[in-house]
Amino acid sequence: MNGESESFESGVALQYAAVISMFIFSTLFYFIIAHLLSTTIVGSISLIYAMISIFSVFFVIGFSAGIEHFVSYHLSRNNYGNVKSLIKKTGTFAIISAVIAYAVIFAVAPYIARILFHSFYFVEFIRISGIAISGAILMNIFSSMLLGLKQYRIYSMGYLFVNISSYIIPIALLFIFRTAICVIIGISIADFINAGVYVSLLLKSYQLLGKSKKMEKIEPFATLIIYSLPLFFSSIMTTSGTYMDRIIVSYFINLSYLGIYNYALVIASVAAVLTMPISNLLIPKLSGYFSLDDRRGFRNTVKMLLNVSSLIYIPGAMGIAAVSKITLYIFAGPSYVIAYIPLIIIMFVTSLFIGTVILASAIKSVQKSRIFIFSSGAALLSNIILSIVLIPRFNIIGAGIAYSSMTTVNFAIVYSYARKLGISNYDIIAVIKIWISSIILFIIIFAAQFFLPYNIFSELFLILAGIAIYLPEIKFMKLIGVPEKEFIISVVPSKFTLLRRLINKL
Repeated sequence: MNGESESFESGVALQYAAVISMFIFSTLFYFIIAHLLSTTIVGSISLIYAMISIFSVFFVIGFSAGIEHFVSYHLSRNNYGNVKSLIKKTGTFAIISAVIAYAVIFAVAPYIARILFHSFYFVEFIRISGIAISGAILMNIFSSMLLGLKQYRIYSMGYLFVNISSYIIPIALLFIFRTAICVIIGISIADFINAGVYVSLLLKSYQLLGKSKKMEKIEPFATLIIYSLPLFFSSIMTTSGTYMDRIIVSYFINLSYLGIYNYALVIASVAAVLTMPISNLLIPKLSGYFSLDDRRGFRNTVKMLLNVSSLIYIPGAMGIAAVSKITLYIFAGPSYVIAYIPLIIIMFVTSLFIGTVILASAIKSVQKSRIFIFSSGAALLSNIILSIVLIPRFNIIGAGIAYSSMTTVNFAIVYSYARKLGISNYDIIAVIKIWISSIILFIIIFAAQFFLPYNIFSELFLILAGIAIYLPEIKFMKLIGVPEKEFIISVVPSKFTLLRRLINKL
């Protein structure tokens, strides 16, 4: 048990390293392609990434989450025979599914090129991306098997490698050959290398499995299929919803506008890191209260975490929105600056409904997760409808509104369900005070960028100015209470003594 605990803790540390590396290398990747390729080609790469994500989820059929659960379940019960059977049958399924996926993409590539890319020039791009989709299918399923075997550290080492190679290989090929198709070739090579890494790591762990101490009279693979189907529908709706606005931008307008709009989404994704430490610790903490039937402790923790997520995310998102024009100018170039409008829309809406992260985890902690099939379906539907209505009229501004509608719809459903379960516990006064502080920050910083030259020094100055504005606001408006302070300090490593002292003073 201690070995498993150590593996988990080191795995978490490696996960954070992997996430940081992903943002570093993805930032480098998008910076380079924006400055070396046209907005049309950048748009085509963005659309191909969307295709890879959607098709790889579709052909996995929910098995990635299901196999993780059932391998872990049978492993804990020492049913090694069932574990081996699951790995063999699911591994075979993964290989067959990867081959079918490539065949389908190869066959439909001309139709996708005509409908979404508006040019047969991109047929080869799409066919090559079929290799990436096949690799992603293998990678998703085999990496989930590793997690099911509780090989947290090994999985995280693979994840760290994946996040580096996925961006370094396409960048290297682009620099060497200077042609856009090499980016797609690089993505495909990287995905297959990554799949190979996870397959080899799984084989090593598989060989260490012992003989079964007992056998259960069940068919584990059939159980896996039944369990995975609802997850398949939920995951395909969630993934499709995430990318639907990009597909519709490409369909109704062109790839050039998609390339510009994509950078609003790339920068907006940075804000997600702000709540990652909270979401990683959330479910175990709440599940503990639920298992002890401590309703008061559960609700108090939900309240505190809603405050903390608002305290961190809202000013961070408002800061990103405030420097949006100068960031896009420096990061992508003058052609992409217009994307600041949808970026501001997305940042404001996600800030309004950041509580969804906390409430959704609270619902999962009380084992009431079926609601997410409905919420993800409704969010997808809202994105599709608003994209079709708004994008032809308002271009990427309409896309920003449609994308943001998913957050709004998801929050409305999750919040109403959380209230019905009696686990929603908003501190309205605290959230209002955080919003007042964040709006003041946004107005000052957004206005200031009009009086500064657009360069990296100006952006650094604005970021530091935003921090200098918000920190006194925390003290003056008493935004951090004792529970929030204790929680924030608990997630700050003890070696960061200066940061802990600053939190205490605030």
